[in-house]
Amino acid sequence: IKVGIASGLNLKELERSIKKFGKEMIEYKQTTVYTQMQPMAWAVSDLIHSTDENNMERNSLLKQAVETNSLVVECDMYIFGAFVAYIYNNYDLAAYLVQKRRELEKKMSRKSFLFGLIAFYDGLI
Repeated sequence: IKVGIASGLNLKELERSIKKFGKEMIEYKQTTVYTQMQPMAWAVSDLIHSTDENNMERNSLLKQAVETNSLVVECDMYIFGAFVAYIYNNYDLAAYLVQKRRELEKKMSRKSFLFGLIAFYDGLI
């Protein structure tokens, strides 16, 4: 599903796939996978609906990711947050999130590349 946002899939179709996959992950008690999908799900929702309605949920997930040392979730929140911020012309926020991601990646065993999407937006920001 993550490749969908990088490859330009229709956002409505991608949102449906994310919701369906999310329900399956909850049903099969795969909460880690479900949690790791949330940053992308919020980015897709923001791009479709032009809202920032999940802000409290995001802050809660980010806090939880930091407290539990879930580097992948934290990193994805910075990646997708920067992606959406850039698209909506919030370049200062996008640059801040890129910097936070770069700092975090120093603690990680490997960087996330997200099919070239990160390098593309880092170059723009």
